[in-house]
Amino acid sequence: MKILALNATYRPTKTTTRLTQSALEGAASVGANTEMVMLRDKNIQFCKNCLTCYKDLESEIAPCTIDDDVGEILEKIRDADGIIMASPVHCGFVTGLMTAFVERIAFRLCRPTGEIMGLKGCPEPRLTEKARAVATIVSAGGMPIEMREYCDLGTPWLKEMAGFFNGECIGDIYAGAVFTKKLQDEEWSKSFLFRELTEEQLQEAFDLGVKMAEVIKSEKVRPYNPEIFMKEGDQGN
Repeated sequence: MKILALNATYRPTKTTTRLTQSALEGAASVGANTEMVMLRDKNIQFCKNCLTCYKDLESEIAPCTIDDDVGEILEKIRDADGIIMASPVHCGFVTGLMTAFVERIAFRLCRPTGEIMGLKGCPEPRLTEKARAVATIVSAGGMPIEMREYCDLGTPWLKEMAGFFNGECIGDIYAGAVFTKKLQDEEWSKSFLFRELTEEQLQEAFDLGVKMAEVIKSEKVRPYNPEIFMKEGDQGN
């Protein structure tokens, strides 16, 4: 059982990385082999929209005209049984690094041969030999948990990536801002500097990793099904 974390933070030792590492430790505690890929350390170029991947309907992983590290990461994804997508919240969304990476892998991992709600030509996964569990971790620099619905547009988008990996999202974490002290009015403009990562948040991440590993071991991960995905999305799950 292999669990791969794709971490799109720019700060390799801070909150998002510590949460992701805790999740991997949780998975390892029940027998998973784990790996974290720091996307910032990889050569990930911008998509050229040449449509080479889009036009290939046969390959398990579609080709790309750009020779960088994305192909190496896609091989790791193919081998994995679980994928953790992790990113800080920047301007209410995931980092530009994560969006650039997702743009590069979309049609390398999907064919435009699916159908959703009667619309044909939609992406459907290429890697259908197994279902992969997916989880998401996002951390906020200044927004507390009670503000999540207003500033966390990233999590719903990351959860949609389950379709790329032929799986389903089994859980998500929003690590809202907790401050080292009660901030005075003049200090709110520096709120990022007072943010702290709590033991409760680290434990939540650890538990998420345990859950992912246990779901994989129990073989309860469902392959991607757009009808189920759309139905559960309407219910807010």
